[in-house]
Amino acid sequence: MAHLLNTFFPHNESFNFEALRAAGYASLGAADLGEVITICSRIPSGNEDKWLEEWQKAGDRAITNARTSLSKGNKLDGKLSLLRASNYYRTADFYRRDDPSNDALSKKLDELSGSAFYEAMTFMNFVTTKVEIPYEKTKLPGILLRPDNSNKPRPTLLINGGYDSTKEEVVYALGASALERGFNVLAFDGPGQGETLRYKGLAFRPDWEAVVTPVMDYLVAQPFVDAKKVVIHGVSFGGYLVARGVAFEHRFAAVVLNDGLYSFANAFLNKTPPMGLYFVNNNWDSVVNFVIGWKKWAETGVKWAMCNGRWAFGLKSDAEVYRAARKYTLEGIAHKITTPTLVLDPEDDHFFKNQPMQVFEKLTCEKKLAVLSRDEGASTHCSIGAGARLNQVVWDWLTEVLALNA
Repeated sequence: MAHLLNTFFPHNESFNFEALRAAGYASLGAADLGEVITICSRIPSGNEDKWLEEWQKAGDRAITNARTSLSKGNKLDGKLSLLRASNYYRTADFYRRDDPSNDALSKKLDELSGSAFYEAMTFMNFVTTKVEIPYEKTKLPGILLRPDNSNKPRPTLLINGGYDSTKEEVVYALGASALERGFNVLAFDGPGQGETLRYKGLAFRPDWEAVVTPVMDYLVAQPFVDAKKVVIHGVSFGGYLVARGVAFEHRFAAVVLNDGLYSFANAFLNKTPPMGLYFVNNNWDSVVNFVIGWKKWAETGVKWAMCNGRWAFGLKSDAEVYRAARKYTLEGIAHKITTPTLVLDPEDDHFFKNQPMQVFEKLTCEKKLAVLSRDEGASTHCSIGAGARLNQVVWDWLTEVLALNA
């Protein structure tokens, strides 16, 4: 295991990764490394109640500090404190996945995170708009960031989150570098994600082209979008969702898979013993649920993954989650992607190990594989904690593919 993966909680892979995820936003002012270290020092490894308590206290403290700064007219530091609050509240809520739809505290933390984020956006030097994207019989919520209010057609970055991210987390984290380059940025919560899941009850679907195409339709209809320069960036599980979507939706100028994911089932089951797979394959649900119940007690990450899966896929048992995961595969589909594609492959990705290479090998379009290394601290899943290096790799490629300097 890479040295970076055992920094905060050496004996709990899940706690450690989520702490690193929170700390990684320090480059945007949305965390303070010293504060994250202090928070983590107060949390016993694996204690989810204490995790929530300490991160929520940090969020409350950040809000108080923001109010102090803003009352003095110090908008810059007030904004940064609000970004930290948003990040900390999101982190506090992470393990509240037993029954989020009926969990008042989980809902409260989500609302606190969102309100802090949107207040911070009012102090940014760009235009932030909440948008609604027509989708089947409802609308998907999105966040649109623009360099200004003009209708000048600009290249646009569309960000597609993953298994647990929200549009508020990813839009600025991945969008700030795009805004600096004169891009518009749009992030949305699709079925199974964020606001769409929590408040509309829509679960994930494997045929993500049914989601991506309406979002693309919305974008190209905007006068300020250059329809020939729309880039889509899939984050984590979004690496599968985006790849599936662009296999059928060919209007994008470029695709970033961060990270590449060929088979969610293989990634999901990579720690399941052969006997466990036998029980899953033969629909012995009672046995599977019993075994997974024990593993959830023993491993924080397993418990979270299964609880989040039941919620996000709209299912009632762990065995059903395993079977649902099999529908999310690029087998027989990857070759249909025709858009230039960048596949990111961190060396120590503990979720998607070996998956990016599988995607890359099946692609027949213009493609590039970028391996992010342990030496540069970018080897974790989605290169969490190394946002600057991640952005550099992505934009080196996009600059060339889109001829941004031409």
